[in-house]
Amino acid sequence: MDYKKLEELNRLRQSGALTDEEFEQEKQKILNGESRKDTFGISDSSYLGLINLLLLIPTWGWIVSIVAWIIGRDKSEAIAIQGRYIINWLISWAIYMIIVGITLAGNLFGALIGSLSSPLGLLSGSFFTLRALPIILLSAVFFVFPIIGGIKGLNGKTWKYPLSIPFLKSSVSDN
Repeated sequence: MDYKKLEELNRLRQSGALTDEEFEQEKQKILNGESRKDTFGISDSSYLGLINLLLLIPTWGWIVSIVAWIIGRDKSEAIAIQGRYIINWLISWAIYMIIVGITLAGNLFGALIGSLSSPLGLLSGSFFTLRALPIILLSAVFFVFPIIGGIKGLNGKTWKYPLSIPFLKSSVSDN
């Protein structure tokens, strides 16, 4: 219970700034926990979870998540921090995928050259399993990390995505 808010509310009632009816309404909001700061009608913790989970929308999820962060970043410091964590993760993930893609393309080219001497060289199981493993792992964490971030966000906590490079610095390091 927030006694400071109740004392301030009582002081406003005694000074005549609030009527008894307004005082009772606001007191009930404080006692019921409804006076928390909301962003667009949802609690900050729900908004934190939402901007993480929006990444799971195929194709447009990252754009929607960034737009939601831009809209809500001035409303809450936690939303501003989490949005920076998400953007850092998106940039980092793109860089990792480019590096893996270039490496895989080079390996594929090498396998093509090698297949000229052996017809089964390109179709060997080790080429696809070992070389595709980084892409599979990066794709898996791109799905798992937003879920973890969404759960933490719903609990009102920001979460710095592992493996992300800090391009945008956050003012608070809570992880």
